Amino acid sequence: MTKSSDRTQTLKAWADLVACPACLGTLRENGVTLVCMACGRVYPVVDGIPVLIAKRDQAPSSMN
Repeated sequence: MTKSSDRTQTLKAWADLVACPACLGTLRENGVTLVCMACGRVYPVVDGIPVLIAKRDQAPSSMN
C-alpha cells in the first residue's frame, strides 16, 4: 500500500466513526478533508487527525 492509499483508508475509517458536530450528518472523505453530506461543512485533517470544530460563521461548501 502506498502512503496516499494509507491516508485515504484512514480518512474513510474516520468518516465511519464520527459525525458532523454541527448537524450530526454523515461525513465522507474528500481528498484531504472530511465533508458533511447533510450541511456541506468541510473539516480539515491535520497530521491524520480530523479537526471537527464547527464554527458558527463557517459557510458550507458548495455541493457541486
